[in-house]
Amino acid sequence: MLRLLKIEWNKIYYYKATRIFTIIYFVILLAIGGILALIKPEVGGMKLDIAKLGTFDFPVVWQNISFLVAIAKIFIAVIIITNVTNEFSNRTLKQNLIDGLSKKEFLTSKILTNLIFASLSTLFVLGICLFLGLTFSSSEEGIFKGMEYMGAYFLKMNLFFSIALFLAILLRKAAFAFLGLIVLWMGEGMVSTVEFLLKAWMEKGLEKVDPYGVFISNYLPLNTSSKLIDMPKMSMEGFVFGGSVFKYSPVDWTFVVAGIIYTFVFLFFSYRLLKKRDL
Repeated sequence: MLRLLKIEWNKIYYYKATRIFTIIYFVILLAIGGILALIKPEVGGMKLDIAKLGTFDFPVVWQNISFLVAIAKIFIAVIIITNVTNEFSNRTLKQNLIDGLSKKEFLTSKILTNLIFASLSTLFVLGICLFLGLTFSSSEEGIFKGMEYMGAYFLKMNLFFSIALFLAILLRKAAFAFLGLIVLWMGEGMVSTVEFLLKAWMEKGLEKVDPYGVFISNYLPLNTSSKLIDMPKMSMEGFVFGGSVFKYSPVDWTFVVAGIIYTFVFLFFSYRLLKKRDL
């Protein structure tokens, strides 16, 4: 395992674009933790203090921050896709196989890279949540409630990275892999829209459809990744009475199960592609 990690480290470290995107990603995470509490937007002539709206109260801080920073995962996806597709375009994969590296070991090295990026990202987010929560939280809830969102965040990262890895191996070209990711995202969005409109037609009105209800399309791969940490629910009562605007809702474990299954499915098909193709 250490041998595989060393090989992968050399490939990542000595590629300039990879270093740049890695730095950008973690700087974004740190910047969110550093400046988010200082943002005080003005709405209707009234200045709003984000911290006083309960954004960083335990336990909602775990969901709020992990939902927000997850957007930056695309930077790591760029690294993963570029790293894999370079193996094909530069023929380093073929050379590694000639030198004795098996296809299984090659894929294992990529999976280990995904796990390391996901782990480091989760630790950064954990630190940001603890810092903001311990500094600004006025809630009497303990810090451990809601921490399951860190597990959901780790799974979310791994699922998204597994999809990126699969597309990179399937399409072999970075541009095609990115396009495949966009097409998959748009395709799932279209399916979700069609299902919503179908429900509206059956219920005889858009307003009668519960946006938090059960939708089959939510369990598509990228939608599952999104739903692992859903958009935080908000309460206008809390805003009116000076309390927290955000409502705590636990992780939906059906998406956790779906996320685990999808992660293994994409990794399995990545291996099948590598095994069957003439490289």
